[in-house]
Amino acid sequence: MKRRDFIKLAAASGSLLAMPSWGYYDEIAQWKTFRFNYHVALPEGADAKLWLPIPDSNDTLFQRNMGSVWSDGPTKASLFDPPKNPAALFFGEWPRAGSRDITVGTLIKTANRKANLDIASGGNIPREIRHYVTNEPAIVRKTAASIIHGKDSQLAKAKAIYDWVVTNTHYDASVAGCGTGDPAAWLEGGNLGGKSLDIATLFVSLCSASHIPARGAYGILLKEGEHGKIDPEYHARAEFYLEGPGWVPVDPAEIQRVIQQEGKSFADAGVAQLKEALFGSWKLNWIGLNHERNISLPDSGGRLPLFIYPRAEVGGKILEGSELSYRIEVNEMVGTGIHFS
Repeated sequence: MKRRDFIKLAAASGSLLAMPSWGYYDEIAQWKTFRFNYHVALPEGADAKLWLPIPDSNDTLFQRNMGSVWSDGPTKASLFDPPKNPAALFFGEWPRAGSRDITVGTLIKTANRKANLDIASGGNIPREIRHYVTNEPAIVRKTAASIIHGKDSQLAKAKAIYDWVVTNTHYDASVAGCGTGDPAAWLEGGNLGGKSLDIATLFVSLCSASHIPARGAYGILLKEGEHGKIDPEYHARAEFYLEGPGWVPVDPAEIQRVIQQEGKSFADAGVAQLKEALFGSWKLNWIGLNHERNISLPDSGGRLPLFIYPRAEVGGKILEGSELSYRIEVNEMVGTGIHFS
């Protein structure tokens, strides 16, 4: 079994809890540790390549990637991390013969995240994040202008956009995957029903059109499944930038998911509380994969608008999504979490 960053793994339990605050976020809750596994079975009989998005390796105050391991099998296997690659990923390559079953596991720590909005100040945008303000389509700009009319501060504008997105969208379980994330087409169609990627991307685009840097955050929501097991589900969140707090987390799609899946409405006190809580905070029941769009994969993997799902090439044919045989398994771990099985 391959091993990566073992010293980093072994030191995890002590160093993380002792880590000082950077002043941007309120006090962080206790960390939880999860083992995030991909189980992939590729077709046999032809040369094969596999690209897997793994949990973000850009460590933060709310998520730590403690290292990855993988089972024997590929003749070539490696991890790509930022800044070498825009997104953290595993790459494996197989010759014609041999088993194509592989397990790739990552040890990940998460914590609750809450931005301190009281220290929000002006609208200065650091040079390194200015590319998160983009030239949005006309319908997005027009919609954004109507939403933020009369709002003076960046924080007030972002809150108005958040409230509008939460109020005017709805969760549509029939949409494949986590959606397509095309806000202009969504607005033009007039039916704002979709999934987390659609809702989060709409928020991001409206912020960008209002000269507020914003980006999607693509990952895995950890829901409670049967018999106490974790039921992982693809889920997109979002962030916007404020001078002072820095990147501020929001999750407008989670509110709509709760309303649709749990039969709630905005009249329920719990939904109203959730709506306010998810402007400026994230719960630790989510593992972030990456933020990037238009990603070029290494080893001739092609260019993708988003890198959320596993991607393979078998005998020269690209396999994605339901064309691939894979599953994601997430288990909570107790203790230091340096043992893999």
